[in-house]
Amino acid sequence: MMLQLHIESKEKPEIYRKLLLPKNSSFSLLDEMIFLSFDLDGSDFFDFEMVKKDGRVSKEKICFLPENDTDFDTDEELVDEWLRNPGDEAFAHIIDHSESFIIRLESNKDVSMNAETPVCIAGAGNIYTGTMDQIDLEEINELLRENVEVDSLLEDLEPDYFSLLELTNDLKKLKPWQYLRDDEVVVIHFEDTDQKVLVSVMGAGGEEFGLMIFDMELGYTSLSKILFERNVSSDVSYSLNALTVNFVDREELDPADYQLIKDCGLSYRGKKNWIQFRSYLEGTHPERPDYLEVELLIDVISRMINITEARKVGWEYPEVAPHQYPVFKVQMDGELQEIYILQINMTKPTYECYEEISMFEKAKYKKKPKSALQVEYDLFYMPFGVEGEETDRTVYPIAGMLVDRGSNFVIEHEMLPMHKTAQIAQSLLWAFLQNLDVRPSKLFVSKELRPILQPLAKIIGIELVESELPAIREVREFMKTAPMDLLDE
Repeated sequence: MMLQLHIESKEKPEIYRKLLLPKNSSFSLLDEMIFLSFDLDGSDFFDFEMVKKDGRVSKEKICFLPENDTDFDTDEELVDEWLRNPGDEAFAHIIDHSESFIIRLESNKDVSMNAETPVCIAGAGNIYTGTMDQIDLEEINELLRENVEVDSLLEDLEPDYFSLLELTNDLKKLKPWQYLRDDEVVVIHFEDTDQKVLVSVMGAGGEEFGLMIFDMELGYTSLSKILFERNVSSDVSYSLNALTVNFVDREELDPADYQLIKDCGLSYRGKKNWIQFRSYLEGTHPERPDYLEVELLIDVISRMINITEARKVGWEYPEVAPHQYPVFKVQMDGELQEIYILQINMTKPTYECYEEISMFEKAKYKKKPKSALQVEYDLFYMPFGVEGEETDRTVYPIAGMLVDRGSNFVIEHEMLPMHKTAQIAQSLLWAFLQNLDVRPSKLFVSKELRPILQPLAKIIGIELVESELPAIREVREFMKTAPMDLLDE
């Protein structure tokens, strides 16, 4: 079921848009729809005010101010809970601007949402010029579909796995790992959306075959660790933000992967010929890609076919410095533009003490007797999943652990279903140290955690020593085989 909304300028009522939104749309989504369909500057927010509700005049407000505490959380508030009957209206005021719009529910429509269903079905006029210039509905709908903020419109769409599988099979036949190593990363720049993705080809070593695809904004930290850090943590797969394409043996497929291939009427033969896709999001179990991720994979794999063919006929991977990559720019007409070299400037992260430690707490801790106790501390992802409250995905909980370095005795431990962050690392350590009757002489931590914990250690006066944490490693090996009820105790 869809909501049909008429949205018109309060100052220039002849300028309007008619939008179709899914029945469970939030005011957050409506906010984005208005900005996009009227081609407004999306750096501000709307303040929604109810005018008519259930056919009666209403003075209730919905404040869309994400930074403030308000009576209504518009990320959760649904439009159809407020605009219920045809004729119900609300005002939308742009914060700190003069533009205002009237939103009126016209009807409920029994329309199925799919990739071709238009969101903006009618409209007139240019809000900036005030003229009645003819609008291009197709252009507006293309913008709405491409914008990442309208993901909720596409959640229920069926991904085009058949096209993706066929295209991926074409790439497999080219054997791109014979032409590119995993460290010869290329960047594909899609000009129409200004999105850049980094692609690493797996398989030159003859073991794992496929692609790893990283979004420039979300995934480069993951890729950088893999490319440039020695002795990468065993937790790397739990903190990965990436899409992967894997060519595996039949027995390596999950039953759902095999069923997907079968449902598409496809089949493969031989070793490392079966196709598997995964979406990795830090701290969660890898899942099959959703609609938008499949659309991205189709675009990326199509371009990797072009790039592999270019490599076959003579294009050479350039000599580049660390954090430099050749970029293939996909122009608006779909053609690949001449490459350029992208320099990614990596800044060393800085940390502060995130714990508010009062003078009283600090003095109380320093009054504890100092002992010869040496302890190891670490924060890591557990290798099993739990149901998450804020995501549909299965979440890998983090575990904080304080272990006696001499006896391997676990002094403190806690598991939390959340991402690993600097704030959590400091918070758990401070809580553990406060629970001790004595002050340890030394605290051994991983290379990763040392700079994160240093600001806290300086304030409370404890020595940090970088270590591979043999005591915690032994405990973690035991935990892999320990019964779940023992871990919960």
